[in-house]
Amino acid sequence: MRQKGFTILLFAITAITVAPVTGAPAQNRFPQPEFQSGYEIPANNFGTARAVILYYIDVAVLFIALCAASYIVLKKKSRRGVLILMLFSIAYFGFYKKGCICSIGAIQNVTAGALTGYAIPATVFLIFALPLAFALFFGRVFCSGVCPMGALQDVAAIRAKRVPARIASALGFIPHLYLGITILFVASGAGFPICKLDPFVGIFRLGAPSGMIAFGAILLLIGVFVARPYCRFLCPYGLILGWMSRLSKYRVKICSGKCVNCRLCENACPVDAIRTPTREPVKEERGRSIRRLKIYCALLPLWVIAGAAGGWFAADALSLTHPQVKLLRIVEAEGSVAVGGKSLEGEALRVDANVIAELREQANEAKRGFRLGMLLLGVYMGVVIGVYIIRQSMYKKRDSYDADPSRCVSCGRCYRYCPQR
Repeated sequence: MRQKGFTILLFAITAITVAPVTGAPAQNRFPQPEFQSGYEIPANNFGTARAVILYYIDVAVLFIALCAASYIVLKKKSRRGVLILMLFSIAYFGFYKKGCICSIGAIQNVTAGALTGYAIPATVFLIFALPLAFALFFGRVFCSGVCPMGALQDVAAIRAKRVPARIASALGFIPHLYLGITILFVASGAGFPICKLDPFVGIFRLGAPSGMIAFGAILLLIGVFVARPYCRFLCPYGLILGWMSRLSKYRVKICSGKCVNCRLCENACPVDAIRTPTREPVKEERGRSIRRLKIYCALLPLWVIAGAAGGWFAADALSLTHPQVKLLRIVEAEGSVAVGGKSLEGEALRVDANVIAELREQANEAKRGFRLGMLLLGVYMGVVIGVYIIRQSMYKKRDSYDADPSRCVSCGRCYRYCPQR
């Protein structure tokens, strides 16, 4: 039955790859201005388009790499094989493809296609969907050695130390917030934040703004002592992969036989993804534990209200990143400034009052969208925090060490330490 379902999935993926891709022609947002300062608009210089067949080759390579990762991690259980695959991914998906388009950044394209009518190529959708499909069956094999960002961090983790559980739990909420803000930015037309904040694109492209290079260097330096900091505490795609991996059957299982609780795998895991055996709970009255659970459940609406209020009040400040809102602020701020101190943007738009009125309407619409979006994001974060607190109060018996499917990145470090492998 599972084999039949997998065959249907592959058939659907094949059908998508041959689907026609359409796009809308680009149009000027505003009529081109006539500058009085003598400034001339430069001519557009477009580079040569990449052949479409090369994008399908990228999809094929990604599919083969995911198959190889699944075989190496789940069948061969070889850390050496994972390392070889990492080096290939860094070379091909990183330096050759220059980190674009990646499955992480494809979140933005898919969101734009779903919410704004933006036409995305079938290849981009497949780059987004293939790792998720594999995670649904085999766990986070994409993170093991296929993702160039994860591979680069894994190679750097030479002296990884354990992060205190409370700190790791607090940092674990950041990917939820990052994913929500990304969806909000794309839906409102504020831009693609994942691409702007990509910490390793400067390394793969051998050139980027100094801020991005510094961000990537700092993460790699932290990654020497804290394994995969971006994957664990920032990556929004890793969050979605974790959701899929919870449903996977053929995921990482540390030992083939009976666990002897030697704790060697726990010490070897650099991302703290090993779940330890549970101790017997302290005996307490059943009524007391039920009352505690009722209190936590009663607090859930309060978390939701607090999150919604925080999102609402933060919306106006966050909306300043929107291009229309930012441009309107420039025009309004320069209204009382001398002519010599005015920017080209302000000079261009002040030639027509109708254009300024249209800009103001677009900025106000963007602000309204941010208020609604941040309100919903606040509600979501309140639910995430509240559910986390409720789950922490629930007891689940576990007799042996195993890998948490949502956090395990299938790096294979634990295999060689297990005497029952």
